Amino acid sequence: MDSPMRRYLVFTYYAGRPLGGWNDFLDTFATQREALANLLDEPGRYFQIVDRNSMRVVRQGLTAFKDYDPASFRREDHNPA
Repeated sequence: MDSPMRRYLVFTYYAGRPLGGWNDFLDTFATQREALANLLDEPGRYFQIVDRNSMRVVRQGLTAFKDYDPASFRREDHNPA
């Protein structure tokens, strides 16, 4: 028996080599944390997490950086004041 579709859809592929749509589909998960925990930490592997309710991408990036907060990557200003 198939399991019910959960809230977060996960798509994953090697950067630059997406197959497109359901060909890149991994699985569905109840939470974003659960989705991130199921991603393999591979160099060059990209992911997108889509909220099934809004069909918007809520998180994306390289799996090697899946545990980092995107807001923490800030450009530092090296120009002295």
